[in-house]
Formats: sequence, C-alpha cells, structure tokens
Amino acid sequence: MNKSNIFVYIELSKLVSSLTANVLLSKEILKSQAGYFNIITGKYFSDALCPEWESIASELKEKGPQKDQEGKIKTNAFINTIDQMSQQECIDMVFRITALYEKVKLELEFPD
Repeated sequence: MNKSNIFVYIELSKLVSSLTANVLLSKEILKSQAGYFNIITGKYFSDALCPEWESIASELKEKGPQKDQEGKIKTNAFINTIDQMSQQECIDMVFRITALYEKVKLELEFPD
C-alpha cells in the first residue's frame, strides 16, 4: 500500500491548526483557507485516502464560482460554496478534514 505524501501531511496540518482554533468561526476560517483546496490535490494522498479528499474538495466547490452580470468570476467556487453553507455544514466539514488529517498522520506513523 502506498502512503500519502509528506507534503499533504504538512499542508493539512497547517489547514487543520487554523480550522480547529475556533470551530464557531469555521465558515470564515474555511473561506480564508480556501487556497489550500487548490494546492492540495488527490495525487498527494494514498489510494485509500484519495477518494475521501476528492469528496471533500468536490463538495466544497459544488456551487461553482460566483459570476457578475457580465459573466466575470467574482468569487471562486470554494468561497462561493462555503458562503452558501450553513454554520453546521461548515462545522461538519471541519470535522471531516480533521479526521482525514488524523488518518494521514497515522498512515505516515507520526506520533502525537
């Protein structure tokens, strides 16, 4: 079995540390950290964890970008989708991302 790349562990650890700082601000924090969803791609995960990340990323951009009347993108797909999520959906997403991070950590055998 292949393991996730150390890059994904490092980037997820940065993302998770800011997400878990204050779960009540999860929506704003997810939006401010949306760039991570462009940087971290499924190729950095093991075969076992890749579908989980792909599912998270897909859900976080399902609403697509927000466009103005002329068709120009005002807000990228991640921020637009997160904007439309409820607070509870954002909290649930934080828990999913955190759980995936813990799986990557276990896979790479990093102790606490």
